[in-house]
Amino acid sequence: MAVDYLIKVTECKPLPDYRLAVTCSDGAKGVFDMSGYMTRGMFREVNTPSLFNAVRLVHGVPTWPGDIDIAPERVRSDMSVD
Repeated sequence: MAVDYLIKVTECKPLPDYRLAVTCSDGAKGVFDMSGYMTRGMFREVNTPSLFNAVRLVHGVPTWPGDIDIAPERVRSDMSVD
C-alpha cells in the first residue's frame, strides 16, 4: 500500500492491550496495534492503560497528553482492516 500523507484518522477509540479502533478519512476501519511502540521513545510516557486511554484526535492525528502523537499515515498503513 502506498503511503497517503493526506490521510486523517476520523474516529479513534482505545482498546485493551494498547490497541486503537480507528476509522480513516478514506473510509477504512480497523485496529491499529500500538503494543510494540509502548516501550520505545516518547510512547514510554503513555505506557499505562489510563494514560493510553486518554487518546484524542487533534486535526486527524491520534494524540495523547504531552503532545505525544502517531502519524495518521502510519496508523492507516499498519492497521488491520475490517
